[in-house]
Amino acid sequence: MTALARRDPVWTFPAVRVATAALLVETVFAATALALWGMTRHPDPDGDDSGLFGIVFLPVVVPLLTAFALLLTVALVLPALSLAGRAGARWGHGGAWWWVPVAGAAVPAGLVAVVGLVAAVASGAVGSPAVYGWCWCAVTAFVVPAALLARAANRRAAAGRPALRARNVALGGCGALVAFLALFLGAVFLVDAAGS
Repeated sequence: MTALARRDPVWTFPAVRVATAALLVETVFAATALALWGMTRHPDPDGDDSGLFGIVFLPVVVPLLTAFALLLTVALVLPALSLAGRAGARWGHGGAWWWVPVAGAAVPAGLVAVVGLVAAVASGAVGSPAVYGWCWCAVTAFVVPAALLARAANRRAAAGRPALRARNVALGGCGALVAFLALFLGAVFLVDAAGS
């Protein structure tokens, strides 16, 4: 039996569910942070900042975001997890968690390079290396936490423990989002109180 055959399977249903839920939470967190940053950097005196627009279109956006998160899970997260397992089997410490961030940085690097090459061929111009670097950092920041959670789901299933549920990941992420918003609002009130 080869070393690759003895390894735990990577492409499992619990891993797909957990990674997709993690990517959804990360997307909502990033969208919220960007919206708050936009409101603080460029306030629109004539605009409606109530958030009603987002709430009305939430039933349309959530299924689209879920499909996009599932696509990213299959295209980036699980290949990174598979690469981490192969690298660990080849160079030692096959079950070590730290192979996941290494592979989680390598897979997005390939994606950014391919997209940059296609964009350069299509437009006839090469973008700034800083743009590619920031894109790589952003994609890596999305892939690594989801891959670590997918790894945890696979390891729990392999050990016969109860599966890590996507619902728990989503609820934990929502709790983190609420904590982030509470800290943000608290900081805004403190700054506003200090300024008046």
